[in-house]
Amino acid sequence: MIHHVNLSLCLICHHEEPYEVLKDAQVIHEVSIKRRVPITYAISGKELNALGRNRDWIRHELGVDLIGEMQSDNYFINPRLRNNGPYKSELCMMPSNHAMLVQPWSQDIWSEYFREFIEEQIRWSRDRAEQVFHKTPVTIHPPDGVYAPAVAYTLKKLGLDTVIVSGEFLGENRHAKGVLYWASNLRHLMRTNDIQPQYPAFYHARDFVNTIENYGHRHDVGFVVTSCDIDEFNGMRNLSIYDGIARLCCIGDETYEHQGVSMVNCNAAAHWNLFQEPIENVWPWNNVYAQIRGNGNLDWIDPHRNEKIGRLIQLAIQRRDQGWNIRQAKNHIHTALDSALRNRDFCYEGWLPECFDNNTNEAMRLLQG
Repeated sequence: MIHHVNLSLCLICHHEEPYEVLKDAQVIHEVSIKRRVPITYAISGKELNALGRNRDWIRHELGVDLIGEMQSDNYFINPRLRNNGPYKSELCMMPSNHAMLVQPWSQDIWSEYFREFIEEQIRWSRDRAEQVFHKTPVTIHPPDGVYAPAVAYTLKKLGLDTVIVSGEFLGENRHAKGVLYWASNLRHLMRTNDIQPQYPAFYHARDFVNTIENYGHRHDVGFVVTSCDIDEFNGMRNLSIYDGIARLCCIGDETYEHQGVSMVNCNAAAHWNLFQEPIENVWPWNNVYAQIRGNGNLDWIDPHRNEKIGRLIQLAIQRRDQGWNIRQAKNHIHTALDSALRNRDFCYEGWLPECFDNNTNEAMRLLQG
């Protein structure tokens, strides 16, 4: 019987435009620095880079050096240097440009894809985090939840400890979403999609925290992991940035005062959870799932664009084996790998399909010689 519930909240950050990055920086400063709410921020490599590139401008706009604050040991953990603690914020990582961690429906190229594309993107993102923030991320969040346990060994080999993955496909099995799963010595925290902090029903933070407590007791789970885009709180969606910041701060205040709920970063949740199982109990190693539809399936991916990426990866590997320099072509493939560029809802008009076509066509031209 669960007597205490731990909440971990992960915010996904994948912007690159300076003013969007500034909004994210304001949220991080107000919530995690000033109020010390232990949020886990899953930041893409491109946003990590943009934060560093715009450091002086962000300092001018905010009146504080956010990067310097995050570099210190006071607010963010850095487990690789033994700076830890459950009640500090955590810098989590995504690949450089919101690319998928698994190439769906392309099992025959997964080993090459992991080695030539995912490893490279994760190393680049990790380098950005270390150079800009002096932090080595140990947790990763798959963009849009596109993941399969088959990639676990690659991620562990790259120095990661934990992955926050989509639990939508588990449906009504809510206890399973509170279990810590193992694959290739990598911890897997399941995202709970049933409760979202940005919902209008949670205008009062106390209602959100009480719901978390009731959820934990009802389904016998001691850890509830939620995640959503930081856009929900930085003024880019329904809440103004001031209301968004206030809601996050109030959630932190409520968990601080609440007798039955604590708020911890995802690293702590991954090490403390006593409910542990092999991931194969719920997730076959080669099954790919996603969170974007809310049910775990992949019907949001345009199969034709996805297949085109698969052909390009195969051709790139073939050219590499033939001694070609494929660096420039890979740069274009990396951009086209962005999950938004394969989303059938986004890619029929506007700059997204143009970006996909321009990059895949240029990669094909370079690889054909």
